[in-house]
Amino acid sequence: APVSRSYPLPFKRVASSSRSLALAAVATALIAAIFSAAVKQPFVAPATRVSTALRKSTSTVSRAVNTFSTSIQRSRIPSRRSAIRLITGTMGSMTAGAAIAASSSAGVASGIDMKSNPRNYFLQEPDMKTVKRTDPNSEKKFDLISHIQYPEMSPFLKSDFSRYDESSDAEFYSTPRFVTHIDDNAIKALSQYYAATFPTGKASKVEILDLCSSWISHYPKDFMPAKAVGLGMNGAELKENKQLTSYVVQDLNKEAKLPFPDNSFDYVTNVVSVDYLSQPVEVFKEIHRVLKPGGTLINSFSNRCFPTKAIDLWLQTQDWTHLLIVAEYFRLAGFEKPKAYDITLANGHDPMYIVEATKKSN
Repeated sequence: APVSRSYPLPFKRVASSSRSLALAAVATALIAAIFSAAVKQPFVAPATRVSTALRKSTSTVSRAVNTFSTSIQRSRIPSRRSAIRLITGTMGSMTAGAAIAASSSAGVASGIDMKSNPRNYFLQEPDMKTVKRTDPNSEKKFDLISHIQYPEMSPFLKSDFSRYDESSDAEFYSTPRFVTHIDDNAIKALSQYYAATFPTGKASKVEILDLCSSWISHYPKDFMPAKAVGLGMNGAELKENKQLTSYVVQDLNKEAKLPFPDNSFDYVTNVVSVDYLSQPVEVFKEIHRVLKPGGTLINSFSNRCFPTKAIDLWLQTQDWTHLLIVAEYFRLAGFEKPKAYDITLANGHDPMYIVEATKKSN
């Protein structure tokens, strides 16, 4: 089925030869390792073969060799469905035809058995009839996951949240990084989306929390909330954020409980950081607690990350499945049914996705 330019699907058919694929994998592994180690900046999330090599290796050379051999073995990926089965299969085998409906491009969820295997949740595919890009300036939005069904039990395994580098996050983020982790058009798309969502142009009574915050929050310049609190890992970065009225330094992977009373905020934002949370459901439950009734969590992400600090499940999957992962965090935390949008600008390079949901009003 034809795919929108700005909406990459997971596990697309691989048409390249095993040699070119292997060379690409080796190059990606080398660049990712050297780039991340040298400047500690995000690199585009590697595909399954590269991330597997990164997790199982201890040096740049061995990572590249491991990636090369793994790429040769897995160079033929018949479909995104069979590839995602590498993940669903970790919680039990699937009988033929039992996991998904006959039409792979329709995104129909009725044929998926999630009672016997909640991991089959990740087999659901986009409804290609409704996949459209949402203009971040427009009130008209195209929900990419409106057809998705959710399992009764959590589809996650403990191993999903392991990371290649389990060393102290405080140490990793101790050096300030006054850089942006997505390109200018992705930032522009997010700021435009915020501008269409928040009250702008005058002082408001809005109270907002920017989670995993840094030296900039990408809020519109004319957004003037009554309170804007940032919670992040580096005090020097947070101190430079002129869009905040106060800030807190806290490692959410060590302490998920937020230092705020119940019903404190109208909005919570989280930008390109959800992939680093090793206890995301606990964090999302805390966000739900501190949001006011009717308050909204806006979670945004792209396809870039520090691969050694991102969780295992994130590295094994791609953009579409990332939407499902984050949507399930929302559901398990008690939010209203989440919605997901592709707000990538028409001339954008880095994709920008939104997954958001509201806390039920009293």
